[in-house]
Amino acid sequence: MPVNGIPISETASASTYQNFDGSNTTIAGLEQKAYTQKASASAFLGLGSNFKDNTYAVIDLKGSYNYDENGIFNQNLRIRNTIGTGGSATQIRYSPISVNIPINKSTSFYANPHYVGKVNYENNKWSNSAGIFAGISKKVSKNTTISIEAQRYNLQDIKDNSGKNWGINAILTYKL
Repeated sequence: MPVNGIPISETASASTYQNFDGSNTTIAGLEQKAYTQKASASAFLGLGSNFKDNTYAVIDLKGSYNYDENGIFNQNLRIRNTIGTGGSATQIRYSPISVNIPINKSTSFYANPHYVGKVNYENNKWSNSAGIFAGISKKVSKNTTISIEAQRYNLQDIKDNSGKNWGINAILTYKL
């Protein structure tokens, strides 16, 4: 449904991030996105948990800008706010260049190198790192998409290939 001529989409999603050290994060919620061919802005509201000791509300604000008319190269920004039993934090993730390559009508490959900064409000500590995730996204029905991706955290410590720096993620998105 367009608002003032700008298309709006609404989705429900569930994402799970499984690190190779055994830790995990799962987030589910709703997102509303306004978009044009060149740019998008969205807001996400959901719940997250590690299923051990941390459950929290998630509020994401996202923006993206396509460098080319096909959206193969873009930049994106996500500001994630979490409020819950494990404390409150704001994370800023910026990717100056991401790639989204269509393989066919229903499948695409993507890669997103990024910088992440995070402030933890419980101890007022700032942390930052560089990372990358890459994966395949497949539209499995008119409204449903599944994405599977691998992620490498803490690229600034390239020699540390321990399980805490690697993960596999799965995302299920349903267009409302």
